[in-house]
Amino acid sequence: MAAKIIEAVRELERERFRAMVDGDGPSLDALLADNVSYVHTNGKRETKRQFIDGITTGRRRYRQIEIQSQEVLPVGREICVVTGRALIEMEANNGALLFPIAYTAIHMQEDGRWRLIAWQATRCAIE
Repeated sequence: MAAKIIEAVRELERERFRAMVDGDGPSLDALLADNVSYVHTNGKRETKRQFIDGITTGRRRYRQIEIQSQEVLPVGREICVVTGRALIEMEANNGALLFPIAYTAIHMQEDGRWRLIAWQATRCAIE
């Protein structure tokens, strides 16, 4: 059972990162809980709508998100804690911005579907 949960949450993370790069608002809407708390590397907290709008309007453009490491820890059957590292490439005013992050994501099962309920990321030094 734990292996199925871990793979489902890993796939959810891949889908969400793909949707962020593709600017896919409907997919993000399905993957994020309505009351998600999304805290960016700069400490800014956004609601679901703010986060999705920032991506779909082009205010925030992700070029690439590459998962470098990821640990998935099921907590019971309805909550999963994910800790990981990723390399983020964003479009900035003066070109591309490339930086590594460490993150914690919490996923919760709602009506039989896993959804992101909380995200907190920290920018890391390039190793």
